[in-house]
Amino acid sequence: MPGSTGINETDRLCRTSTRSPWVVAAALACLVLAGCAGESPPPPPPPPPPSVAPTPATYSAEICSAAAEFQTAANAIVTLDATAVGVDGVKKALQDLQTAASNLRTAAQEQLGPQGAELERAIASLRGTIAGLTSQDSLSTNLGKIAASVAGVEQAAKPIVDSVRTGCPSVPSAEAPPAS
Repeated sequence: MPGSTGINETDRLCRTSTRSPWVVAAALACLVLAGCAGESPPPPPPPPPPSVAPTPATYSAEICSAAAEFQTAANAIVTLDATAVGVDGVKKALQDLQTAASNLRTAAQEQLGPQGAELERAIASLRGTIAGLTSQDSLSTNLGKIAASVAGVEQAAKPIVDSVRTGCPSVPSAEAPPAS
């Protein structure tokens, strides 16, 4: 049996010698990784500068008054009972909103930019809606148009009123429609 042991011994030595390059490679990889782990990581980036809360802008009494007038007129429409006030009451509320929106546009003209043109178009649409109200029948048939015109004016004025509200405590909050 000495012959068979020799074969097994030779076989074992061959297997060991084929594994040894892998063992050497693995050991080298561990040494490289260990060397890298000893290096310190790069320093973290510097923290951002502390942010300072923006102070509310100071607005003129004219723009504060115009924004307060607009929000009051918009809130009056939200709580308006059209059946109680009739066509004349609805027209008056819409005219008040139109006047307040025009005054807001004039007072904020320097700050408006493209918002001014959008507000002017919304006011013109509201003006046309008001002109179409002549009777109780026209009021009920134009409810969708009235709502769309009012929403257009409020949407166009919202960014202006919201920005002014931060520096003008006299501007009331927007009221939500009553729950049905």
